[in-house]
Amino acid sequence: MSSTKYTLDRMEDGYAVFLKYPDEEEQLIILQSAMNKPVEVGARVQIEEVDGFYYIDILKEETEQRRANMQHLMDKLRKRTNRN
Repeated sequence: MSSTKYTLDRMEDGYAVFLKYPDEEEQLIILQSAMNKPVEVGARVQIEEVDGFYYIDILKEETEQRRANMQHLMDKLRKRTNRN
């Protein structure tokens, strides 16, 4: 498997569920013990699989930008809800 970008969607029963970037339609489910480091939900990462082990590089700038965009959308929704 070549190195590919994903977003960590959730953790379930010892597994990490990643969504392939940018469409976020294709899932990659990895046993947490097969990952080289822990990852926070919502993080954008680069993943490379080598012999059943997953090497994860957290893309800090992209993760921060994604979180800022989500916060902006949440703020807009709150303002819209408060007007009604």
